[in-house]
This record gives sequence, C-alpha cells and structure tokens, in this order.
Amino acid sequence: MCDPLIYVLLGLVVGYIGGFAGIGGGPFLVSFLVLYCGMSQLVAQGNVLTMMLGPMSLLGVMSLYEYVKKQWLNITIGVIAYCIFSYFGAVFAFYIGETDLKYYFAILLIMIALMQFASYLKKNAQTPYKEHVSPYLILILAACTGILGGMFGIGAGILMVPVLIGVFKLKKEYARALSLAILIPPVSYGAFIKYNVENPVDWQLVGILFGTYFVANFFGAKMGSKISGKSFTLIYGVLLLSIAVLYLV
Repeated sequence: MCDPLIYVLLGLVVGYIGGFAGIGGGPFLVSFLVLYCGMSQLVAQGNVLTMMLGPMSLLGVMSLYEYVKKQWLNITIGVIAYCIFSYFGAVFAFYIGETDLKYYFAILLIMIALMQFASYLKKNAQTPYKEHVSPYLILILAACTGILGGMFGIGAGILMVPVLIGVFKLKKEYARALSLAILIPPVSYGAFIKYNVENPVDWQLVGILFGTYFVANFFGAKMGSKISGKSFTLIYGVLLLSIAVLYLV
C-alpha cells in the first residue's frame, strides 16, 4: 500500500488527465495502484469503480455544458445501459481470474491506442464531423463499454471517446462532453455490487481519490478544449500505449 500523500497526487494528476481526455481516468488509476502500490488487479479495480459512484466528472461537465445540454437523450441512454451491463463485466472479471485479467487489460489499452494512431495518421483531414449520434448506436456502445468497464475497472470514456470520434465521426467536444456526462451518475453501481462482495472496498482510499480527482478534472477539461483534435488524438494514444507497455513489462 502507498502513503496517503501518494493517493492525493495520483488523484490530482489523473483527474487532470481525465478531464483533458474526456475519460474517467480508470486505466491510469488502476495501473498505478497495481504497478506502484502493489494492489491486486481485482482489488484496484473494485476501489476505482467505487470511486466512480460519485459525480467525479461534474466540474469537467460544467466546463463543457454547452455541448452536454444538446445530448440529454443519449446521456440518459448511456447511463442506464452502462450501469446494467457493468455488473456482467464484473462477474466475468472474477471468472477469468487475476493473471489473465492483467494481460487482457494491457491488450485492451494497446488496441485503443492503435485506434488513436490510425485516426491521427489519416490523410483526409477534411472529414466532416457531426454533432449528434443515433440513440440506438449509443445504446450499443454504452452496453459494450459497460461490460468492459465492469471487467477492467474503467469508465465510459476509455473506449467511448475513440469510437465516437474515430468511428461515429462525432465532434471532439461533443464526444468528451457525452463521455464525462455519463460518468456523473453512479454508472458503475452494477459492477460495484459484485466487487464489494468479493473484496471489501477501502473507503479511505476511495475518498481521497474522489476528492482530488473531482477538483483537478475541471482544469483538465478546460485545457482539453484548447488542444486541437489532431494533437488530442496523438496524446491520448501515447498515454494509453505507455500504460500498456508498463503493464506488460
């Protein structure tokens, strides 16, 4: 276990990155708790998912409210689907076990990073981006990310943002706003039920991470709005790939 001061710094850094990228920061939190603090993968994931029960991205959403208010239907659908399917992801995580879970976690991050790099290298810079995605597509996407979220202890954005931008061609700010807004309600509650039964939550750790993340998220979201879509994609991909490499090494 780490000193509480380390948890404070972790929450601040990951909160900033989460707001910048429009993600919950789960991959960064889980990997640090496992690689640096020596937690087991399942215990780390359970604590991070519990932290996500609170409105961790509220300040980030406030900074992007102009884009949030146009997507209420999709946000509602995303919240419900994610919450329900996160439970099944958690069940599957305990079924496959600790060792395989670490390996799959790293593979998932590599795949998403490669999606970012592919998007960055595309020559058709004039691709038209939209301000709306079909609710049916959001339902499918949220269900899939809910399963992955419950399985790996991550939020909606780690997969949702790259798909919304790279596949559905949603504008960057709308994608980040949608992802962060979905994280405000306790969307990980389904997964939390399973993890807490198997490994009781460390509430002190959860409280520290939530409080520091909550504050830093606002400033990260502000900075993310100032970065170009191209730079945003590259930085996001590099961050994910770096984590995956550390995990495998």
